[in-house]
Amino acid sequence: MHLVTPLLALQMFEAAEGVRPVVRDLGLLEGALGRASMTSYGQELYPGIHLKMAATLDSVNRNHPLVDGNKRLAWLVVATTYRVNGYGDPAGTVDDHEALVLDIASVHPELDEIAARLKTWFGV
Repeated sequence: MHLVTPLLALQMFEAAEGVRPVVRDLGLLEGALGRASMTSYGQELYPGIHLKMAATLDSVNRNHPLVDGNKRLAWLVVATTYRVNGYGDPAGTVDDHEALVLDIASVHPELDEIAARLKTWFGV
């Protein structure tokens, strides 16, 4: 599975937003993006793309590695990761996607709930 690196995430943000992101803490970005590939005793903590992307969306959104644009970066990384791994554009509306990102920032849903919503949009 192809995952987005911190450098690529920052480059994608700049290309999409037209401004260079101001990084508050590079370690937080590295940790947020690295969460998806974490293992314990040789077992993936987040098996499958939907749980990996739920963990990424949650971590980038909640860790605030950028001064501004964390929610936009989180969605950009997740949508791009699905695309480079053979999934198409998500179903649902932009408002649906925005609502999920805002929910993560305010309500903090469980990863399984986030993954289920992503699965309905990106498919199996």
